[in-house]
Amino acid sequence: MVIATLAEVVAVYRARAALGPSHVAERAGISTAQYLALEKGTAWPGTEAVEAVIDALQIPHSHRARLTKFGAPLDKYLQRMLHGYDIPALIVDSSWRTVEANAFARALLPDSDRPGWNLMRWILTSEDARRRIANWDEVAMAFSGALRDAIAAAPRDAELLAIRADAAQMGLTASPSSQDRPDGQVVVWRTDNGAYPISACLATVPSGRPDLRQITFVPRSTQPAPVLMAARSSPAPWHGHLLTDLLSCGLCGLLLSGGGLPVMYECATGCLPALLADDLELRIAREVLTHAFPAQACRELGIAQEILIAEGIELVLNVPVSPKHALDQWQRSMNNTQRRGILTTTLRSATVYPAPSNDSVDLTFNWRRLT
Repeated sequence: MVIATLAEVVAVYRARAALGPSHVAERAGISTAQYLALEKGTAWPGTEAVEAVIDALQIPHSHRARLTKFGAPLDKYLQRMLHGYDIPALIVDSSWRTVEANAFARALLPDSDRPGWNLMRWILTSEDARRRIANWDEVAMAFSGALRDAIAAAPRDAELLAIRADAAQMGLTASPSSQDRPDGQVVVWRTDNGAYPISACLATVPSGRPDLRQITFVPRSTQPAPVLMAARSSPAPWHGHLLTDLLSCGLCGLLLSGGGLPVMYECATGCLPALLADDLELRIAREVLTHAFPAQACRELGIAQEILIAEGIELVLNVPVSPKHALDQWQRSMNNTQRRGILTTTLRSATVYPAPSNDSVDLTFNWRRLT
């Protein structure tokens, strides 16, 4: 086994010691949530917590030497990648303070290169953010969820606690939903020149630096998301690749683009191998349809369908009775406009990572809250 990340190092040594997460957390003097955030790579629990875990697991110095870079400045590779983007991108630390911002990020957020400037604080507490972001309520809800998670991972972080207190004074409380995250969140920017530019906020972990987050604002299509099944809606036909604006690289944060024959999805920086569109779209469809059509939702949709039919409203497709039925419809009956509608109303984004054991890829999903 090749140990490539801090999370893997910790997981391997915990398994060797035959300890449960709660036992490691107790030995390290931290909460179980903090430990799990470290092992799963979902949040950075703070340098002190990491050092306590390393001591608790008695990780030898041969591995500790590889872990000392956490909290260090960016290496030249990450700097070149960040400044090579032609879209706004910045890297923040575990408290959401700017580590480095490229020229496009500084143009979008002029104070982002100021020492100590905090993206989380700006979005949640700044009047400038409320003025500039047309859908501020949605964006603030997503970032408040990230603030809640960051505090759960690092409950003694003074910067995060101060942001929560200041946001609470302004009447903003942390999102109660586990679905609210900045990754994939659409941001509508107000301008003085008519049409508002729209971007998708992508939050990714730079390779080898779980203590940091890269925040990229990717220009996004304004193609409307169609209603799933109703015949009365008239969405514009979708002619693009199904996963356009929904699929990002887990190593560099850029959106994957589709093209070629056969159609492939590729990362512009070459971080990932080219992925066959048919295989990837079907794999993601299985996950999306399972999420969109659980058993209870299918029952409720069936009742709604009966009511609509009684009212004389015809449906283009019968509502599915199960995720398996929905997948069969996806493959046999749906056109790309209907498929795209289900994707965009269910999924905020999917992130692709190289699988450690073979030539395939791993996927993580950021779901929309279904109502």
